[in-house]
Amino acid sequence: MDMWGYHIQNPEAFLLLLLIPVLIADYIYRLKKRKSTIKFPALGIAKKASSSYRIKFRHVVPALRLLALICFVVALARPQKGIDVEYTSTDGVDIMLALDVSGSMAVLDMLTTAEKMKLGLLNAERVYKTGQFWNYSRLGYSKNVIADFIKKRKYDRIGLSIFAGRSFTQCPLTSDYGSLLEILTAVNDSMDVGNGTAIGDGLITSLGRLEKSESKSRVVILLTDGADNASLVPPLQAAEAAKALGIKVYTIGVGKRSGSILAFQENPWTREISWGERAIQPDEEIDEKVLIAIAEKTGGQFYRAENKEELENIYEEIDQLEKTEIQTIAYSRYSERFYPWLLAGALLILLELLLANTRFVRIP
Repeated sequence: MDMWGYHIQNPEAFLLLLLIPVLIADYIYRLKKRKSTIKFPALGIAKKASSSYRIKFRHVVPALRLLALICFVVALARPQKGIDVEYTSTDGVDIMLALDVSGSMAVLDMLTTAEKMKLGLLNAERVYKTGQFWNYSRLGYSKNVIADFIKKRKYDRIGLSIFAGRSFTQCPLTSDYGSLLEILTAVNDSMDVGNGTAIGDGLITSLGRLEKSESKSRVVILLTDGADNASLVPPLQAAEAAKALGIKVYTIGVGKRSGSILAFQENPWTREISWGERAIQPDEEIDEKVLIAIAEKTGGQFYRAENKEELENIYEEIDQLEKTEIQTIAYSRYSERFYPWLLAGALLILLELLLANTRFVRIP
């Protein structure tokens, strides 16, 4: 029950207020019934006698008792003040992010024209040695877009696995997005994951984290820029395992299909690093057939991103596709507000006892 901006936990306590008219009526009845006599030697002296302040304010004592009763009744009703509302999810999507961190993910081919011009004006050796180029690489763009994707999710558990020549879980399924984002930020191709691209092993590692999940929807989002050349488990065999487990796999290929790449070049004589360009080689192409087959076997989709904008659109589409109907339960937290009423009642009773036994003491 809500009243005057407060939540009343025990509203039935207000029924006790019905006793107040009864107590007032009883007090009036006893006041009229009470008779006392005082003998005076002469009637004139009695007529000259005037009523004192004690007579005028003799009803203060029972009034204090009634006010104390009202305070105790309000305290018994337990008024509470809502301080916040929390929402919790009863179900969501479990998502494992499988991220390629092989050496080719350092390639600078997804640049906009403005970014390419900006880097061209910077000292190439300084950009290389400080690692600033990572922000403009395939891996750098992928990490930024994935971070935005994580921030948009609310009720899901998300994990991260990385793969190159080998595959590792960087973060198990968690709803602690802050920690997950910190781990994602620290990911780079210098991690001890070997040489090559083990797409099948990367997928198997993610499946291992989802296998025992009880979520209604389980998803792997696998991002790579190459072809499998180092897996112990072939990619299509890993896809069969995902299908058997009922886990959907979205595959994403990043990198340009053709054209040139902004690259670092080293002078063989001076060892000085400068900017250069090189053409994309045929053997650098993504194995789209395998990625499409993985997605089709598991009920997912394959996407191709040649720049950051396309990659953002892909994750936005996946974000919309993987929405489940979330049931939320609202919990209201309340802080107790009966303490002031209890204290006020106690003080009124104390004042009543003090006055009844001092200034308003009654002599039979």
